[in-house]
Amino acid sequence: MPRAFLFKTAFTVSVVTFLTACSSVQKQGVFSQAELAEQNIHPQFSRALEREEWLANEYRKYLSTKGNKAFAVYWDAVGFPLASGYGDDKLTMTIARKEALRLCQAYSRSQQERCVVESEEATHREPLDPASFPEEVIAYRDVAHWQQYLSTPGHKAIVGNPSGIKSGSKGESQADAEQKALAQCQEKASDISLGCYIIASE
Repeated sequence: MPRAFLFKTAFTVSVVTFLTACSSVQKQGVFSQAELAEQNIHPQFSRALEREEWLANEYRKYLSTKGNKAFAVYWDAVGFPLASGYGDDKLTMTIARKEALRLCQAYSRSQQERCVVESEEATHREPLDPASFPEEVIAYRDVAHWQQYLSTPGHKAIVGNPSGIKSGSKGESQADAEQKALAQCQEKASDISLGCYIIASE
């Protein structure tokens, strides 16, 4: 995945830069039985991947990601999939599961908690202690952005929420940097986001 620092000479850079997926062509559509034979998943989930194209496409995106990751599905009362969510590149499997369930529940727009983790995979990367970073640093990519913030001179601000670091900026003053970073985050906020707030600034 292409990676870009949060802070550049132009003072601002969009969080979308480092969240952009690789440009490689990815297979789409429902799964074949041969493909599913390679997956260690429950029969109900397997059958859904054979029928539901939207779910299959989301799961294919998930499979293409790396790091500690988890994929959750919202099942209705009769066992029909209505929504999904996944977390990837997380510092721990606990964080990956939590984020997958949060996104799944948010996309379902339901008050009933019916999301279930259907797939997960741990990374072989060297583990990092979440306690060594702000609580918003939940992914390995967030660590890189946090370290870049620390090494950036001058007035600066970094913005995020419990789902990770979302934007960062330099400015002519601390207040200017904060305003720019918040504006970047809010431009990309969705109806399932957790808002934007300053993690650190100076």
